[in-house]
Amino acid sequence: MMPPPSYALGVILVAAGAVCWSFGGLVVRSLHANAWEVVFWRSLVMAITVGIYLAIWRREAALYSLRHALAPMLLSGLCLSGSFIVFILALKVATVANVLVVTASAPLMAALLARVVLREPVRWNTWLAMLAALCGVVLMVNDSFTSHGMAGSLLAVACAACFATNMVVLRTRPDVDMMPTVVLGGLISAAISLPLAWPFPAPLHEVPSLAFLGVVQLGLGLVLFTLGIRHLPAAQAGLVALLETVLGPLWVWLAFGESPSAVGLLGGAVVLGALIANTLLESRAILAAPRARRA
Repeated sequence: MMPPPSYALGVILVAAGAVCWSFGGLVVRSLHANAWEVVFWRSLVMAITVGIYLAIWRREAALYSLRHALAPMLLSGLCLSGSFIVFILALKVATVANVLVVTASAPLMAALLARVVLREPVRWNTWLAMLAALCGVVLMVNDSFTSHGMAGSLLAVACAACFATNMVVLRTRPDVDMMPTVVLGGLISAAISLPLAWPFPAPLHEVPSLAFLGVVQLGLGLVLFTLGIRHLPAAQAGLVALLETVLGPLWVWLAFGESPSAVGLLGGAVVLGALIANTLLESRAILAAPRARRA
């Protein structure tokens, strides 16, 4: 049976968003600008891009959210700003593969945090996936410590933790459109990084690349993902979004020959395997639930 058109559209949109995200490591590696300048311009341009999108196509929903859910939106914005900052800092001191694989474990962290904070049940496969992913992350952090220092991997863990916390905060208000939190997160991280980025020493020829990070890599990627997830179950959207984790290191390897060691690859394979297996099992459970109710 062919999937419905809306399902296919969702896959295309989420995949396109993941492709946009996957260029982050490649562009950051090509820049001479310091990490704080990259954070500032990426965050500010992204906030403007998504803000324009909201003002034109989702103005009423955005205004309603700001009026009725300001406190969780501010908390979400703080979490996002933290992830925006430490993601770029991590890319500057660790391999792209290590950073993307560790940050891809955010949904598993979110499941554990939601169990503690929201009392949401965690299925057995998710517990096993979390254990396997933890083992993989430990391998990658240990590899980072022996090869080029563990700061990058620890920053990637912090990025995943910030994003996971944001996912749980968003789940506290499923009744409102939380997309404006992306704009808030961008503005907060831009404000934090401004004094550290000043006086903007990056050469002028890098301005288009910095703009690309804000408009396409982060801004357009977030908009496409948000549009696509409306047509897909969350577990399946997460599986498609793993395309970023696969493509990101590939672009950097093709352009700069950067690749992790054998231990790093093993750790990454363990994390990705755990994420894929858990996502597929969650998808099966979601699809089986309506059939069970009808029976």
